[in-house]
Amino acid sequence: MSHCSGYSDPSSFAEDGPEVLDEEGTQEDLEYKLKGLIDLTLDKSAKTRQAALEGIKNALASKMLYEFILERRMTLTDSIERCLKKGKSDEQRAAAALASVLCIQLGPGIESEEILKTLGPVLKKII
Repeated sequence: MSHCSGYSDPSSFAEDGPEVLDEEGTQEDLEYKLKGLIDLTLDKSAKTRQAALEGIKNALASKMLYEFILERRMTLTDSIERCLKKGKSDEQRAAAALASVLCIQLGPGIESEEILKTLGPVLKKII
């Protein structure tokens, strides 16, 4: 792996999903892993980016993390947009799935609308 060798392999986090969250438990550990996965969405390897996107999606699908997401919504939106624009089909699928879970986490409101305004045109272009 590249510059983030201190983080877990994103593919193992994506595969383990909610079980990892239950076993390792604490909010701080989860947030630390998510920060690492967010960093890995910028990796040069498409496989690493895809695994990171899937890991983030799995974590957000299993636990409400509103404050954490709210603080990082622009970073996540930028990463998702980059993966949608430059990625191949599997990476685009993972990015689109994460975008939907991100909007669900944020709920109805301005934050979700901002994400939709940013990603909507890119998603329409892909379809």
